[in-house]
Amino acid sequence: MVGLRFLASAAGWLPAVALTLAAALPGQGPGGPPDPALLAIVGDRGAARAERIQALEILALRQHPLPLETLLRVRELSRGEGLEPWLRCLGLCGPGAVPELRPFLKRRDPRVRAEAAYALIRLDAEGGEDLGRELLAARRQAEEVRVAALRALAERASPFARVLALRSLESARGAFLLECLAVLRRKPEEGDAPYLVDFLERSEGRARREAVALLQELTGYRIGDDPKTWRYFYLKHRTEGTPFRLEDGTTAREAPTLSYHGIPVLGAKVVFVLDASGSMEAVLPEVRRGPRTRAARAVEELAGLLPRLPEDAAFDLVFFGTEVRSFAGDLVPRQPETLAEATRFLRNQVFDGGTNLYGGLAEAFRRPGVEEIFLLSDGEATQGELVRAEEILARVERWNRWRNVRVNTVALGATPAAIAFLNALARRHDGICRVIH
Repeated sequence: MVGLRFLASAAGWLPAVALTLAAALPGQGPGGPPDPALLAIVGDRGAARAERIQALEILALRQHPLPLETLLRVRELSRGEGLEPWLRCLGLCGPGAVPELRPFLKRRDPRVRAEAAYALIRLDAEGGEDLGRELLAARRQAEEVRVAALRALAERASPFARVLALRSLESARGAFLLECLAVLRRKPEEGDAPYLVDFLERSEGRARREAVALLQELTGYRIGDDPKTWRYFYLKHRTEGTPFRLEDGTTAREAPTLSYHGIPVLGAKVVFVLDASGSMEAVLPEVRRGPRTRAARAVEELAGLLPRLPEDAAFDLVFFGTEVRSFAGDLVPRQPETLAEATRFLRNQVFDGGTNLYGGLAEAFRRPGVEEIFLLSDGEATQGELVRAEEILARVERWNRWRNVRVNTVALGATPAAIAFLNALARRHDGICRVIH
């Protein structure tokens, strides 16, 4: 899920202390031994089932190699809500887990099949690549399975992953299309440019803007998302017999970019999630002009952005304090009447109570088709179903496993611990974290 282009941008936004904290936050990279305390919880049949499943989710998030015998001893967790995290952990047990994983390819639930496929393609040295190609050739295969298969092939460095990603630009949709672009983004090549130029003419929303960003990286041109302009410069270079790159010494003119707190808005279907806790009424230091409190700044920034959303955009607004409240409860089209109603909703918010950050994210992920989420907060979670940072990271990873929703975060006057969490959340979901003191 992590895009290198966005990781570089995210690192640029963050002060060194925040990066150090984020690196220290559990779950930030594979390797190392598993936590004995978590393994003990998983194996404790006297513990609550929900607590054991939560421990599985965190083990899956951390991606440390796990002992196969431990997972096989707790098969009773592989039912209902526990099946997906159990399978993810089984996939961390090495090649010995291959026979245990194969039967799950026949399950009805596409998310279960996706977990099994992802693990098998990566772990099975002999048959993994063939399985991936077989699943991707089946056009009627569920989207989750296709996303998992392509991701796994890319992670085992199969050249077929790039070939299929380029070919699929012509017909792919939704999360699978975004996965194709993520594969190309791993290591862009000059030969990708013609495919991307063709793709612009039939694409829209976040996928088009992702393709534009790739073209900008490959060519040095800072053209916006106008397909005709890209086609013109591509044909110009081809006619002249020159590489499709901006000539040395030429200054690229930056294309105007829609952004929220300086973070580019790539999605056309966007949910903005804002902290409405009482601490948001704190006064911003050294502010002489404009909004003086965190709450006022958050509201004014978003009120100014909404009218500038593309005409084909759809959006929703979610506020979380002690309770969670949303503007529409669904993605609504950008129209004069909805913009006016949304602005009134924004300006009528009351900022008090605790910080149900988990509830705000859960509400955003309930929106079918959402492409991008912006989360703004000034602190750590204090209320809601989950409050520990790593538990929230693990649950969001589960929701977004095959959906490819981009998650950006804004830390507005946040504590170091909150900055570390918000940075980790953005990094794990292809986004950018912006820190504002």
